[in-house]
Amino acid sequence: MVDGSFALAVALRHLRDAATAFLSADDPTGESLFLAAECRDLEAWFVELGVTPAGLEPAADAAASLDAASAALAAGQSFVPLGLWAELQSLRARSAR
Repeated sequence: MVDGSFALAVALRHLRDAATAFLSADDPTGESLFLAAECRDLEAWFVELGVTPAGLEPAADAAASLDAASAALAAGQSFVPLGLWAELQSLRARSAR
């Protein structure tokens, strides 16, 4: 089992990387801007928990970053608020469309 605070720090880093990837995406529909905003909204959970992002290399793209964030939260699941988990999974599902 992974230390809960480290799992949250890793997840936050990947979430921020996903937001950056969405913001820089070439998306004429503008959907990626909404997804980036949702990533930023999710950061509020981490701020409330006092989490500082871990220093990691970014994933290949936004989807990979969200998958990595999800895996990190799964590894520290006993420390992760259920609402945070649910919102991240919802964001992953929307970004896959």
